[in-house]
Amino acid sequence: MDGKEIFYEIMKSPRLKDLLGVPEDSDIKEDFNTTSTHKEITIVRNIIEGQIRHTSEDSVFKNIKKLYDL
Repeated sequence: MDGKEIFYEIMKSPRLKDLLGVPEDSDIKEDFNTTSTHKEITIVRNIIEGQIRHTSEDSVFKNIKKLYDL
């Protein structure tokens, strides 16, 4: 399973749908290659991209902190 397939499987998650307020019988309309308005989805994509690129966990975390001023 590649990164895009993982991303789209996560988008089917009932828990993520609940978190974003999407009805369980609906789909989350997000694309792996575009920027999302939902920070939760952007964080998921950043983690997957980091794994694909073999980026260290520290770097992925620092990037997420920087993006969202955590």
